[in-house]
Amino acid sequence: MSHIEDFEKWNKEVISKIIEDLGQNVSEVRYELSEQADNIMSTVHYICVKFKNRTKGQSEELSLVIKRPSRIEYFRRLTRSDVQFHNEILFYQMYAQPGENFAKCFYTDEQPPIDSVIALENVNERGYYSCPYKYDAPLEYTLAAFREMGRFHGKGYVMKELQREKFFDIVKQCQETRFNSTCDEYKKYVDIIATRAVEYLRNHGHDVTFCDKTEALLSKAFDNVMIKAVEPREPLSTLCHGDFTLSNTLFKMENDGQYRAMLIDFAYFRYSTPVVDLSTYLCLCCSNDVRKDKFFEIMRVYHDALKEYLLEASISDVEKYSYDALLDDYKRGGLFGFIIASHFLPVLMGYYDINNDDTIGNNDEFFEGALRNKQLGGDEMSKILADMLLHLRDLGCLKYVS
Repeated sequence: MSHIEDFEKWNKEVISKIIEDLGQNVSEVRYELSEQADNIMSTVHYICVKFKNRTKGQSEELSLVIKRPSRIEYFRRLTRSDVQFHNEILFYQMYAQPGENFAKCFYTDEQPPIDSVIALENVNERGYYSCPYKYDAPLEYTLAAFREMGRFHGKGYVMKELQREKFFDIVKQCQETRFNSTCDEYKKYVDIIATRAVEYLRNHGHDVTFCDKTEALLSKAFDNVMIKAVEPREPLSTLCHGDFTLSNTLFKMENDGQYRAMLIDFAYFRYSTPVVDLSTYLCLCCSNDVRKDKFFEIMRVYHDALKEYLLEASISDVEKYSYDALLDDYKRGGLFGFIIASHFLPVLMGYYDINNDDTIGNNDEFFEGALRNKQLGGDEMSKILADMLLHLRDLGCLKYVS
């Protein structure tokens, strides 16, 4: 069977199962593939299903986004796509509820390594679209995203308080994607890349004592920063998105002229404290100027939305989720986002193309490739990361890990 025939057969099977769930009064079903997007973890199909609703006596359409794992074995191993699909399916099966601000899930099937599937509503039909920026987002997008993240973290706290058994059943089923002993390649890569900013500062005459101390810390960033940041710490641990970026947030302009955000892509869904999400977005998606000038405003918007969600759910003890407690959590783990930015911001800014990286899959050239990627974007990129590091120092993020 050819790849095209296999795809057609697979699509028909998935769509037939979705139609079954719509009820008995559906006939004359056909579908059109409008777009296909391939990325390192998955292939995404944008499909319009057309059918006749016999009850209403009219034709209807259903716009779907259908995700399946990459067909390339090395990419599946590199991204641990089995685990990523498991976590996202868990999210939609057990955590997301009807009426909440998520894409409606029509169908899931966990069949690793290549036959898992997630079929979601295409929320473009509701006016939600990707941000036109991949990084350096204007403030209004960030404020909308942080309001939504406040509600998202609040949802976790509410379930943790009111449905404790169900909550920890979900936590138990979450699987680790990046931060354990099986992620040796990622650990080596992080530890090589993480010292880029401090090396730039050293080469430009910055304080030697600071550089020595910080380089020693960041040369083992995976263990010293990332592993510590993702560890649950009570009472602030909640269910986190795990990959909170502009790429995983959709936006809709409301009638009042403000943006409303919607979170998507829950492959890194995890139980951690909020800093895992907040620092990732702030370091990857905000310019240094916005982060420096508006940091406390952004955090206040986040906390206001979180507190409002808790009060609406009649959670009485909100003090343990206070602004000061969450700010302290950020200081404890804020370097997490910096480490993510050290290796991924150059990718977002267009300095890296995985299709042109001949070291992918070649262990003999892994070290050479990591060193080369450490130079992506030159001094301009290094200065951005160095300024980011100094701002985190000024916030107090280094004192907890030094």
